[in-house]
Amino acid sequence: MAKSIRKLVAIGLVFGLMITLGAGTAQAAKKKSSIEIPKANKATFMLMPELPKDNIGGSQLGYFNLHLKTNQVKTVHIKVYNPTEHTINIYGQAKDATTNDNASVDYLGSHQNDRQLLKQPGSQLVSVPKKTELPAGETKRIAIKIKSNQGFKGTKATAINLSADQFNQKSAVKNAYRYAIGLILNGKTVKKQDYRYLQSPSIKTRLTKAKKPAISVKLNNPDPMYLEKTTIKIKLQNQKWQFIQYAKTIKNGKVAPNTSFYVDLLLGGKRLVPGTYTMTLTTQNSHYKKTLHKNVLITASQAKYINGLNAAYLRNRNWILGGMAVILIIIGGVIVRAYRVRKRKRDLHAKNGE
Repeated sequence: MAKSIRKLVAIGLVFGLMITLGAGTAQAAKKKSSIEIPKANKATFMLMPELPKDNIGGSQLGYFNLHLKTNQVKTVHIKVYNPTEHTINIYGQAKDATTNDNASVDYLGSHQNDRQLLKQPGSQLVSVPKKTELPAGETKRIAIKIKSNQGFKGTKATAINLSADQFNQKSAVKNAYRYAIGLILNGKTVKKQDYRYLQSPSIKTRLTKAKKPAISVKLNNPDPMYLEKTTIKIKLQNQKWQFIQYAKTIKNGKVAPNTSFYVDLLLGGKRLVPGTYTMTLTTQNSHYKKTLHKNVLITASQAKYINGLNAAYLRNRNWILGGMAVILIIIGGVIVRAYRVRKRKRDLHAKNGE
């Protein structure tokens, strides 16, 4: 038993801090306290997925990657260990993977899924114990049950989220720890003739989370499959003024199945000009290469809104207006001076009777 725990601790040190998910990295979220917790109380639970023999890709992946047939029931386990001196409660949830803006995958359920794209979420096929009490120094196996009543095509990307609250007895500070372990469910293969390809239903202007002004192009992945090693190129070209264009390229992105996200075309110090644009969207990924052309309209109100929030553009505009004002003043001064010189000459000629 002691040997088993030592092995679990060693592996848990790796899996507990970062769990590899799909072709990406799992995210561990920790809510930090303003009060420093003594080192002895900082440790949280450790975990290790017990990967079955039929795990696609083998046991080196560090996440569940399972084939699921119609009406098939599977049970997998995650081993958890409590290295602290206090009992902790581990809370479990199944979450559907989503895609972050600018093409990276989130497994912690940070965003809402578009139910028009994901009509049958994989999380609905998964049962996870809502609460597991784990005494100090003990190891338990959490059972995850998966059942598919109906067959499905492609991939359902989910993750098992395990979290725990831990108190520091001296200061009554509570930290929340959350870990995600990928649970990828694979159904029937999606045939190439059934691909619907990456689509763009709309655009909008906004400030990004980093407070940068952008034209944000919404993209939908309607296909039940990961788009990995993805290059996305977007160009908007004004149909009236050909020299006005905005562009963005994403390399090595990753898009979760049946999800939507935005690609931000940052404006920087540029002014957004309203009008009709030709949008060219080129996508190349592990499954296909596709180019889409469509007309999009940027309204005067959209342009006015984002230009008013674009500090870099406003600063540049003020410099330009200031520079033009200085030039006009100089030109005006030259004209006035020239006029006065000519007037003096005329007056002199008139005085001399010429």
